[in-house]
Amino acid sequence: MEHFLVYSKKLIPRRLFLFFQPAYHFLMAFFAAVFYGFPSRTLVVIGVTGTKGKTTVVELLQNILATNGAKTASLSSLRFTIGDKEIKNDRKMTMPGRFFVQKFLHQARRSGCRYAVLEVTSEGIKQFRHRFIRFDVAVMTNVHAEHIEAHGGFENYVRAKLDLFWRLSKTGVAVINKDGPYCNRFSAATMAEKVFYGKEEIRQ
Repeated sequence: MEHFLVYSKKLIPRRLFLFFQPAYHFLMAFFAAVFYGFPSRTLVVIGVTGTKGKTTVVELLQNILATNGAKTASLSSLRFTIGDKEIKNDRKMTMPGRFFVQKFLHQARRSGCRYAVLEVTSEGIKQFRHRFIRFDVAVMTNVHAEHIEAHGGFENYVRAKLDLFWRLSKTGVAVINKDGPYCNRFSAATMAEKVFYGKEEIRQ
């Protein structure tokens, strides 16, 4: 399925593809989720976004959960882990394509994992790689004016990060850096329960 869709993309004139690009990425995300049976629905999925610190937070969360006896999967720019199995991320992409991510979640579910911790990038969000994944928790580390060329401006970059929080349900949890200048925007972006952390305290 994935190879067919990628091949079809090459047959479409570039200008026409750019016009329909959002729809293409959305459909790819939908087909990937359908193909693997919406695996996130039976996992507790934690998404970590931000300009810096994402990989560190993913690693910390994965280790904390595993140390407490919870079988956990994690996906980051460093590695892919499912339980005790680990594969180095040599794909030169922090958040791989939609079929890869959905397959990863599917394998995590089949392996008996309870939790999945994902590093979620703004580029991945822009290309809908996060769509049709049910996130139970979203974590914001920080937002700085970096890596914004692909977004056409800093505001678009911030909005890409916010999209992860917009899609949290009311039963979800948003973990937000209260020391960051965009704390209020991330807080206002979701109706989920909010947990704020900073240098001095952690509070709800």
